[in-house]
Amino acid sequence: MNKNTIEKMSLSPVELADELSMTNIDYLVVEGQSDKNFWEHLQREGLKKRQIRIANKKQCSGNKEYVKKVISIMNQRRRKNVIGITDLDYDFVQNSIEHIENLYYYKYIDLENVLIQSSAFSEVNTAISSSRKKLNDDDLKNILYDKSYILGILRLLNGTEEYNFCFKELDYKKLSDYDSNQFLQYFMAKMRLTKSQREELCLKIDKIIKKNYDCKYICNGHDLLGILSQLTKKKISNDNPIQYTEEIIEKMLVLGYRKMETALDVGECLNELLI
Repeated sequence: MNKNTIEKMSLSPVELADELSMTNIDYLVVEGQSDKNFWEHLQREGLKKRQIRIANKKQCSGNKEYVKKVISIMNQRRRKNVIGITDLDYDFVQNSIEHIENLYYYKYIDLENVLIQSSAFSEVNTAISSSRKKLNDDDLKNILYDKSYILGILRLLNGTEEYNFCFKELDYKKLSDYDSNQFLQYFMAKMRLTKSQREELCLKIDKIIKKNYDCKYICNGHDLLGILSQLTKKKISNDNPIQYTEEIIEKMLVLGYRKMETALDVGECLNELLI
């Protein structure tokens, strides 16, 4: 089935809201498959059972907007059986969090940051590292955040300044091997920026760095897992390693995650959500 056919078959926010309004079943609407996997895992851990639906960005700029629209429509209809969860993205650092009833945001920029900040990270570190090369959990986290911070700033500026940068096919090996300045030079060359454009970009990067934002609100989870995947090639693994992909590492983090025993429903998940 081609992409256009799938798009036509997908439900718009209004159509999904119509469907969910026809029942009293409890639902959770999320941005993507990894979110669905995570909340299904927490439900198996004892969280209240909710049927989970994934956004498809039909008639929206993206999946985040889709979730917001569905929840807003359900609120207008005074339907209380549906809640939504989206990434925080850069709303925190931009002071632009949109407060919508029955809509929750992950505690940090995205789900991956929540997972890395949890005790599951220690279990995964042990599983993917050799005993000889294993790093302390905090040391490994510091490497991941330090290496991905500059790329997080570039992603932030891409949105605020509308640079139209392309982040596809980035070489995460360079991100893991280079220091921040070396990676920035690689990135600007890849984007084919002129001298004046480079100077302007560097000034804006320095301005953000001086604000000293917490890494958990700047570093993109995809970048963090991309770097960690690269590290499993040699730096923290055996001499004949199997590289753990980002997808495998994320699944391992989800499986190792433990919910707080006091949390009965999504709104009580204080370790996971910005409340």
